[in-house]
Amino acid sequence: MVATILYWGVILALLGWAAWNILFSAVYVHNRENGNLWFFAILNTLGLLAAVIFDVVMSNTAWQKYWFVDSVTNGPLLFYIIIGYAVMILLQLVLGREKKPAAA
Repeated sequence: MVATILYWGVILALLGWAAWNILFSAVYVHNRENGNLWFFAILNTLGLLAAVIFDVVMSNTAWQKYWFVDSVTNGPLLFYIIIGYAVMILLQLVLGREKKPAAA
């Protein structure tokens, strides 16, 4: 039971953070404050690392039983979220570049 609650809690937290990032990334791109996207890219990299570690633990039934006493079957949703985070990080790095001012 604990593994199921933790699994879906992490899934919902990752989806909520991604929605928050997409919203504010769009606001920053619209306002031409592209430098702020680099900060979100750094935070998303940490979130991606945590999601990958969580996916490794949750994909192994023996590790689940070691850490949580019970196990849960995983679907592909967490894998799709990890791919989405990687794409979002790449977009934030590309869109976060500031144009250099022309030399006078």
